[in-house]
Amino acid sequence: MHKIVNPQQTRLFDQFDSVLTEKTRKRLLDGWPGVFRHVILELMPVDALSEHFDPAMGRPTKELYSIAGLLLIQEFMDWTKDEALDAYSFNMNVHYALNLEPVTHDISKRTLERYINLFEEDDLAKATMDEITTTLVEVLSIKIDKQRLDSTHIFSDMASFGRTRLMGVAIKRFLTQVIRHNKEDYNLLEESFRNRYAPGVNQLFADTKKDGESRRLLRQQVAEDMHYLVKLFGDNPEYNGKDTYKAMDRIFYEQCEVHEEAVIVKKKTGGNVMQNPSDPDATYDGHKGPGYQAQISETCNPDNEQQFITVAIAQTAAESDANAVEEVLEDLQANDLVPDEMLVDTGYTSDDNVQFA
Repeated sequence: MHKIVNPQQTRLFDQFDSVLTEKTRKRLLDGWPGVFRHVILELMPVDALSEHFDPAMGRPTKELYSIAGLLLIQEFMDWTKDEALDAYSFNMNVHYALNLEPVTHDISKRTLERYINLFEEDDLAKATMDEITTTLVEVLSIKIDKQRLDSTHIFSDMASFGRTRLMGVAIKRFLTQVIRHNKEDYNLLEESFRNRYAPGVNQLFADTKKDGESRRLLRQQVAEDMHYLVKLFGDNPEYNGKDTYKAMDRIFYEQCEVHEEAVIVKKKTGGNVMQNPSDPDATYDGHKGPGYQAQISETCNPDNEQQFITVAIAQTAAESDANAVEEVLEDLQANDLVPDEMLVDTGYTSDDNVQFA
């Protein structure tokens, strides 16, 4: 059963009267909690969230406006999940911003994670941010006629691997799943093969000499091992649908080629390749490294007291800035935020982009 308390609904007795003085209430109203409670909170996508719960049957949910608002504040403050839970339970700023009574509120990490998953599954974060942006632009009379567009690199929270270790870790992860699924299949592999990938991830290939030739031979051996596993289990439905096999298969064909049964490690792969099986969507930028990037357009009219981000589009690190202009302008147009003038660096200024703008 979903529980929804409209933040615009007034109460006969304000629960904060007994805990706030006139000065402290003014500080809340003038700070971000006041803006959040009286402008942003009502924009939370509670209708979409409520569709996941029966309107009358079952245990009541947490109040949906407050939960959706908590997820936004968590990102705004860059809190961990535990920090967000503590704030929801004990922080008066958050209680005021989320229209909660100024008492302790109990919430579990599992509940928080469930709502995060609902936001991701329904793609609610972007829709929410679009609505908040357009609302604040109107309320604060932000001038959008002049904007600047640039990309910023985002590092993934993953280990950075060289090519040999990347292939070795992919093999190790797949073999670990083979052991769990059917140890007999694992025992059919040659003992030397099994021993090569028996150490932990951080100890893989630790006994290999550091000279260039030894490292080249190791990379070739690992590539051939990967090719052997891809062929051995490629037609086996018990394994070829697993994420660890798919990652191994993808990494092999991104890093290697096969010519007349000979495995050849590519000299160069480009940036659009997997960097770590733990984060398969992350790619590589030759100047900035592995991870992602975001295309961000921001107002830059000097008359604005504050400048606003009007669009943020997530991409992999290998994407070219030149390919972003059309998507950015279409996003701005959809929210009625298209500027008269867009400042960019030369990476964006192809003839097609100029014509499209």
